[in-house]
Amino acid sequence: TIITTSNVNTSELLTALVNTLLVCGLCMLLAVPLGTLLAIGLRRSDVPGRRWAWIAISSQLAVPLYVIAGSWSAGLGLQGWLRFGSSSSLAWLTADRLSGGMEAGLGSLLAVSVIHALAAIPWVVLIVSLGLTRAHRGQEETARIEGGNWHFVRYSVLPRLRLWLAASCLWCAVPVLTEMVVTNLYQVPTVAEQVYLDATQGSLSPWTYVASVWLCLLPILAIGFWLSRYAPPWSELMAGIAQHPGRVVALGPARWLWASGLWMVVALIVGLPIVNLIIKAGWQPTIDAHGHSLYGWGISRFSTTIYESITLYYDPFYWSTMLALGSTAVALTAATVLNAVAGRGHLRTAVNLLALSMVAVPGPLVGILIIAVMNRDSPACLGYLYDNTLTAPILAQQFRLFPLAWLLSQAILAANSPRVWEQAAVDGLTRVQKLVRIIAPHTWQQWLVASLILVVMSIGELSCSILVLPPGVATLSMRMFEMLHFGMRHQDSGLCGLLLVLGWLVALLSWKTLKDR
Repeated sequence: TIITTSNVNTSELLTALVNTLLVCGLCMLLAVPLGTLLAIGLRRSDVPGRRWAWIAISSQLAVPLYVIAGSWSAGLGLQGWLRFGSSSSLAWLTADRLSGGMEAGLGSLLAVSVIHALAAIPWVVLIVSLGLTRAHRGQEETARIEGGNWHFVRYSVLPRLRLWLAASCLWCAVPVLTEMVVTNLYQVPTVAEQVYLDATQGSLSPWTYVASVWLCLLPILAIGFWLSRYAPPWSELMAGIAQHPGRVVALGPARWLWASGLWMVVALIVGLPIVNLIIKAGWQPTIDAHGHSLYGWGISRFSTTIYESITLYYDPFYWSTMLALGSTAVALTAATVLNAVAGRGHLRTAVNLLALSMVAVPGPLVGILIIAVMNRDSPACLGYLYDNTLTAPILAQQFRLFPLAWLLSQAILAANSPRVWEQAAVDGLTRVQKLVRIIAPHTWQQWLVASLILVVMSIGELSCSILVLPPGVATLSMRMFEMLHFGMRHQDSGLCGLLLVLGWLVALLSWKTLKDR
């Protein structure tokens, strides 16, 4: 068995704890203020192009962590295009600096924090934007008249965002506490990374479980439970989004100055990564007349990269698709059934607690739990399912997909007016009749978008399923994770670009569906 008892290396565990707290703190310091400013600028000001900026930021919501890391590695990594023929002042943001097992330094710690922050900023914008829909027009107008725009933001807008800022901080911390993709690439030991390393080496200590529970599970559960007690119901949130009660503030002469700053941030978060991938995909060496090596971009190399990225990885595409379809079907079915039977009582509270608990479990620990349950000789069916089917990774991915499916299903059902459900109760409709006559005709587009979101999240998931993939099964996330350790090659940049475009398409479709509603 993979779980053994051994003497824990106290210094390693302490280093992992300190690094985890540092990355969490740095990620919050970078993502929450910047995301809050972006949300206020996009939702409550007359900055030109704010709708397109919102779409651009939203396009990053479904981008996997390893794609974000790979897009920056394409420019600044071991084989990044900026490393050839240039002495980049940003050379500290590279994965190769720590190759060879060296201890994590300040540069790699900052790199991990920056990547996690870049991944968290779009979610902070989304969470804070939800808070901005809950506005009091009278108070806002009074604050603006008394002290201008700054007084309005400081004393009217920000105080109403306390709950949403706390939720943003929690969201920044969750990936750091539960994911090991970025920390493994940069060799920064955190608690989740330590669980993964101990599991792969067969030396998992009970103290690792203790650290996982006390640092990851309990804080997320406590803060999440506190937030759930004060958060408004989904029906109120959906009504606030539909009504757009917040006042749009005119920035006056500073409008274009704010616009330039906002679009610079959007270009940094969204534009620069795709530019890195495009350049790297077509980057190739040439020899000049004097025999010197020169590097430049070529359309033929770019076309070849895209073709190779599609044709050379047929098996990973196939297995990722099968796993995504299976995981999405299980998560969405379970969430829908539980929404139908939960009602408004203690059962719904229990499901909320279950979903929050699943999010809080570190990904490698999920794999260990699945191994302990399924990798056994008796009953024989469990061993067969573990070795020969996708059952194990599908179950592992539920720890990430089911909580999201639960939230999406609640949001979709809450989008219907309460009067519709009241009329259905008066008419005496059964649950099946409600499904056929109300839910399916009015919300099928939202369910389709929710399915696509879950599919993309499944394709990008790695930490939970990496330890339980059956023999001979290699997904896109697993293949990318392996290749990124050796630098960014042409085909890697092509794969990252394709996954980035896939995330963009799903985000754009989601935005269009919400806009039509």
